[in-house]
Amino acid sequence: MISRRQLLAAMASTPIVSMMGTSSAYALPNNDYKALVCVFLFGGNDGFNMLVPNDNAHYDEYANARPDIAIPQASLLPLSLNTGSSLSLSLHPSMGEAQSLFDSGKMVAIANSGVLIEPATKAGLKDGTHAMPPFLFSHNSQQAEWQRGWSGSNTTLGWAGRLMDVLSSDSDAISPTFSLNGYSQLLNGSDHTANLINASSLPRVNGINNAQRRKSFDRVMRLSPHTAFGREFDRVKNDSVSIRDTLANAIGSIPEEGHFPDLSLSKQLHTVARLIKSSDQLGHQRQVYFVGFGGFDTHANQLNDHAELMSALSQSLSAFNQSMEAAGLGDKVTTMTMSDFGRRLASNGTGTDHGWASNHLVMGGALNGGQLYGQWPSLILDGENDFNKGRMIPTTSVEQIGATVAKWMGVNTDSAMDYIFPNLTNFSVKDLGFLK
Repeated sequence: MISRRQLLAAMASTPIVSMMGTSSAYALPNNDYKALVCVFLFGGNDGFNMLVPNDNAHYDEYANARPDIAIPQASLLPLSLNTGSSLSLSLHPSMGEAQSLFDSGKMVAIANSGVLIEPATKAGLKDGTHAMPPFLFSHNSQQAEWQRGWSGSNTTLGWAGRLMDVLSSDSDAISPTFSLNGYSQLLNGSDHTANLINASSLPRVNGINNAQRRKSFDRVMRLSPHTAFGREFDRVKNDSVSIRDTLANAIGSIPEEGHFPDLSLSKQLHTVARLIKSSDQLGHQRQVYFVGFGGFDTHANQLNDHAELMSALSQSLSAFNQSMEAAGLGDKVTTMTMSDFGRRLASNGTGTDHGWASNHLVMGGALNGGQLYGQWPSLILDGENDFNKGRMIPTTSVEQIGATVAKWMGVNTDSAMDYIFPNLTNFSVKDLGFLK
């Protein structure tokens, strides 16, 4: 017999997955599958050591701002991007795989982006005429701001959750949102709860995988409760186990791929790849995935630590892209990076403190590649883009990036976009144009 302890442990590991309660207003074409994969770089990635100016004038500006942690110009990996000016850009030397993705038009960069309520200038922020996002430079707060996509609000929903409120159907018995990195506010919607999946194991209820234990557990699940609460608890138990079994069977039907490196992010993306390839079994036309890894709070030893992080990011994204293209899904899946914030341009010795704006990557086969998106800032300390001590003021907002992706996913009305990104009306450019 299954013990009480095993039953409680099993239920503790089972996510409460809500059924879709609101019918979508969108009728998506048959066989029109699309997925968004969000990669969170926890701790605050130094985007200005990930994407670095390479022409002499702009490189000198960069090196003067951070002499202790500037990457040598000769070691940078050049990119053939149309920047609309004399600016030329390059990648961190540990990102050879990403350089190949840029060269093939499968990756683009969004310059100087971050959390904003409205377009802001240094003068406007200083005199109060432009709204300041709350709790800047705080890890927990800024991770939440990126994920809620509605800076200045206290909503518990996330922008990808609201996106799926619009696009998903009430026939989706299993939520179309998945986190491979624990709880994520990004995926919270009004109509559903994300599936939480451990990338190191298939989604099974712990402790009931052998036949005898499963038989005993199923017998317990069939017991008729005697109270309204008991009946509801029984319903949730049965739904949760059924959903987890469905997910496990779907993933298990897709073979593992040997080209994914043995890295935390890569393992998560490997599981995402298997889920995407089994999406037809789950009945989903639109899906959103959340993955991530940490270590980006580089207050010391940044040059060495950040090099390892950039290598892991580059290798993992490349392996995932290879998997999607091999499956004929390259133009159906878009992957984007997120992070708490950027780092200060000025170093504090061998590391950097918390900043504001950063540079971000978008990957996929549906990109309009070959150019830089957003506006590259002046990297002069105390210049027009420097809010305070090298903390760069974003010129592109989280909402503008998300809205561009949402349009590609199928959102095509102003009312729907306003629901997903209420602050978007504050920005004149609502589609950055990096997706076809």
